[in-house]
Amino acid sequence: MKARLDEMFWKLAVALGLIEPPRMQPIPVRAPREQDHRRR
Repeated sequence: MKARLDEMFWKLAVALGLIEPPRMQPIPVRAPREQDHRRR
């Protein structure tokens, strides 16, 4: 319950601009042909 309230308050603070939202970092994804090449 407390975790849910904390999350709601955090989202509200982000929406109001009080807290800067965390920047998501892209996850590198290998091309399928590179994976096939590594298996051989």
